[in-house]
Amino acid sequence: MKNVLVLYNSKTGFSKQYAQWIAEDLDCDLLNFSDFNKASLENYKLIVYGAGLFGGQIRGIGKVKRLMKDFPKKTWLVFASGATPDKEAYQELIFKSNFRDGEPRPSRFFYLLAGINYEKMSLFDRLLMKIVALVDARKRAKPNSSKQTSIDLTNKTKIDEIVLYVRLKAR
Repeated sequence: MKNVLVLYNSKTGFSKQYAQWIAEDLDCDLLNFSDFNKASLENYKLIVYGAGLFGGQIRGIGKVKRLMKDFPKKTWLVFASGATPDKEAYQELIFKSNFRDGEPRPSRFFYLLAGINYEKMSLFDRLLMKIVALVDARKRAKPNSSKQTSIDLTNKTKIDEIVLYVRLKAR
């Protein structure tokens, strides 16, 4: 599908993995968000953007919303990846906190369970995660004995709905 572009913004590799799987299944172009040129969007009908969550915010979403505003005739699909198990209410919360009323919105939004990779996080991010865990433990009045452990929960079958949607829209 030469009229489809998959863009990703990945800090720990999970969003990149999902983006690669999507691009492979669709036989379309794949670019790291930091490497792409805004003018190249003219060549595509549908753009898929995927990135990880940090503090409930999709990485790079401000820039993507500006692009959506600059290219309103393009079909945009956004996926976010994170370590919180997918529940309908959580996906809706992520969507609403990243796409407020009056702002550009994608035609579809997906949340994909990914995991957490402490080895690829910066020291600041690891410390922030530790602080959040300590605060949570205090709220629950339980000692925090958890160790920061990486886990990969990516699953290629999670992209099936995205791929189907893109195939229908990009005809």
